[in-house]
Amino acid sequence: MKFLTLFSACLLPCCLLAAESQHKSMPMTSHGAMHAASMQWGPAPPSLPGGAQATILSGDPGKPGSFTIRLKMPAGYRVPRHWHSHDEALTLIEGDFDMSSGPTADAHSESLAPGDFINMPAHMQHEASSMHGAIVQVQSIGPFDIHYVNAKDDPRKGKMSK
Repeated sequence: MKFLTLFSACLLPCCLLAAESQHKSMPMTSHGAMHAASMQWGPAPPSLPGGAQATILSGDPGKPGSFTIRLKMPAGYRVPRHWHSHDEALTLIEGDFDMSSGPTADAHSESLAPGDFINMPAHMQHEASSMHGAIVQVQSIGPFDIHYVNAKDDPRKGKMSK
């Protein structure tokens, strides 16, 4: 019995060290909180028109899997008509936000108020704008892609058309 107790006492720290080292190498899958005051904002990806800022809340938009980001749009900001390969869920956190969805000829316009939510299926054409500025939260599946309906609107290819 003494041998079993001694063996267990020696084995337990080894098991804990192994579990701790394994945990560090795995992606975080437990509860996590991010407070708005401590969010790190930086320039939005170059696939979006200049002037916006972004922060990643979870996941990695550049890799396969789910992600959540926030986009801070300045006054007068506009993302021209485009579509994504995956569904896009958007919640307006603050400010004003106008969305036009569907092909241009049949577009449906919607103005959102803070707290409002909109879901756009994959490949749905849409465009967005904010008259006074906004913060929106976007949830989707990566890798994030954006395909502009009018190639001249793509900021990666030069100046956007008006």
